[in-house]
Amino acid sequence: MSRARGRGSRATGVLALAERAALVTVLGGTAAGVRNIVRSARWKHQARRGFAAVRADREPGTAYVFLLVPALREQQVIEGTLAHLRKLDYPADRFEILVAVDGKENGERSTAQVVEEYAKRHPDGAPITVVTHTGPEQRRSLQLNAALAHVREQVQERLPGQRILVGVYDADSRPEAPTLAYLDDQLRRRPQASAFQQTVTYLANGEALARSRGLLHANAVYQGAWNHIFEVPRLLACRDRIAAGRSLPFPPYCMGHGEFFDLRTLEAVGGFPRTGPCDGIQIGFALSRAGIAIHPVPFDDACQSPTSHTGLIRQHTFWYSGNLQFFRWYRPSSLAPDTVLPLLTHTALAGRWLCRPAVFALAAAGAHRMAGWRGPVALTGLMYGYYELGAQALRLTSPPATGAATRSPRGLVPLAVAFKSLGAGNAVARMLLRKSTFNKVER
Repeated sequence: MSRARGRGSRATGVLALAERAALVTVLGGTAAGVRNIVRSARWKHQARRGFAAVRADREPGTAYVFLLVPALREQQVIEGTLAHLRKLDYPADRFEILVAVDGKENGERSTAQVVEEYAKRHPDGAPITVVTHTGPEQRRSLQLNAALAHVREQVQERLPGQRILVGVYDADSRPEAPTLAYLDDQLRRRPQASAFQQTVTYLANGEALARSRGLLHANAVYQGAWNHIFEVPRLLACRDRIAAGRSLPFPPYCMGHGEFFDLRTLEAVGGFPRTGPCDGIQIGFALSRAGIAIHPVPFDDACQSPTSHTGLIRQHTFWYSGNLQFFRWYRPSSLAPDTVLPLLTHTALAGRWLCRPAVFALAAAGAHRMAGWRGPVALTGLMYGYYELGAQALRLTSPPATGAATRSPRGLVPLAVAFKSLGAGNAVARMLLRKSTFNKVER
């Protein structure tokens, strides 16, 4: 009996220790997140205001820009994207749009046909070209590299000696109008800058999300707030460390859209990574390992967010499975010191996404152990306030349409965070069972 009591007391002690550790983790992460929100919101506000003050004195057009749009079965949205990109505040003869498609796309009317028909109906504005990837494998990065080969040909034929910027947008991207003009201004003022990442939101279909009246809308707000909480501060910190000649304790990643690279820099890191589906993550790591700073851009690239709960789980499964598949392309023989850090960092990020609900539950139990019922209530209130602060930062530093779309039903953003972990768990389960992990999320 005494042995049983001893084992029980040890188990209780271990549980109490886990609860305290979880509580410290949640509180510490929240404090760091609040600091990050303030920093990113201040930077974004000042950068937007500063550019508005100088842009009237400068005519943009120093760099020539190629906008790459990888597309697979995007017939429903691609025309609106092309129309939007053509309206960016940049000389129409200084940028062009390359829609990168896969030659094996099935259907009576392919994305390539839709794009070509649109270009014929609307001949005015920035040129639009379809570039087709052909080959046995289907991967977004392969489509991007096919478009990159086309860029090289165009530069050699008619743009020798010019500064070339290569950007990537998704088929549902809606970047803010001053984006290219801002990048052009940055290249003038910071000639050494060669990689950029826009801030991102997922509220381009804000009206449809608002009609959902719940978790779907809150999820889209959280995804934009996360950009302020984590991604932008990380880019700023890494940019400053590289400028100071210091090593990076963690490598930042790119988002796969709203990203821009000097052509020479892109080719120096081997083009778009071919070793997995998450090319944005990998190219961010490749740039960081090469000591190249990724400069954040304070103008949003707004994308759509799912409008059904099934679609939302599928999207999170797709995102998380892309994260997991990142590791499939590495073997012990291929690991080197400069790849171990990205892998360890990414493992930590992926684990946090998956384990967040369990950690919060332990933290709530720890708060209850310390302060009774008031502890979990206070901790839950802290979480609500924390995510509302992130939404407020997004609201105040984005264009009016995005700001209006952030007014989701109050109190649901923390639930959206927990719901996101369902997609992560689903991705892990499907991969263990060797099932498809939804390599293409339908719109």
